[in-house]
Amino acid sequence: MNEEPPAIQPTTGDMTTSASRQLTVNEAADAIGVDSFTMLSFIQRGRVNPTRSPSGEATGPESEVTKLTVRGR
Repeated sequence: MNEEPPAIQPTTGDMTTSASRQLTVNEAADAIGVDSFTMLSFIQRGRVNPTRSPSGEATGPESEVTKLTVRGR
């Protein structure tokens, strides 16, 4: 009953897997065929949960961005 949660594996420099790849606002907008202002609107409405890159730029997981295309934006 007292199972330990799985250990979080440290990330490596290889960010090629879709689950861990982070897209900038412009990259995400291009990926789903919308304007960058539309992507920022999606972020403000909570449709994409952004994180900040080390340089301070808003990024989002590719997996979340692709969900926008599946549910028809």
